[in-house]
Amino acid sequence: RQWRAMWNHELGFDRPEYLWLLLLLPVFWVLSYRTLASLGKARRLLAIALRTFVALLFVCALAEIQLQRINDRVTVIYLLDQSESIPLAQRQAMLDYVRQAVARHRNADRRDCAGVIVFGHDAVIEVPPFDDDIPFLNLDSTLGLRTDATNLATALKMAGATFPEDSAKRIVVV
Repeated sequence: RQWRAMWNHELGFDRPEYLWLLLLLPVFWVLSYRTLASLGKARRLLAIALRTFVALLFVCALAEIQLQRINDRVTVIYLLDQSESIPLAQRQAMLDYVRQAVARHRNADRRDCAGVIVFGHDAVIEVPPFDDDIPFLNLDSTLGLRTDATNLATALKMAGATFPEDSAKRIVVV
């Protein structure tokens, strides 16, 4: 379905079944060669080449050809439950875990990104996705967050809206 064309690009087809039409090209050449017999050899070959090019364009249009850019970047957004059902010491341990996990697993050469969203009744972006290690996180910065409930759906929606378009997307719920 896809073919590696150049560095970080792939040639893809949404409807590859139309590529079977390319098997008709030899029949097209034979018929064209006969009908263009009155032309000289060079003009006949040029006319066949141009007709073949137009036929290729039609087949590629039917197959819905696309040049797709390949990107190995990964963006991970960590969702941290900061509701009152989680003890304070465990909430701080979750923040430390995220900082250490990002430092250990983020690939700087690929420019991987990581971000943190804390949630309770609502969700707050603590650290937007960026391509560096997560700075020290502190629970004091989440003072405006209502912690009387756990609303994972809001955090998931916010994470989906926060991802950059040019990377693979991962969500880790802690």
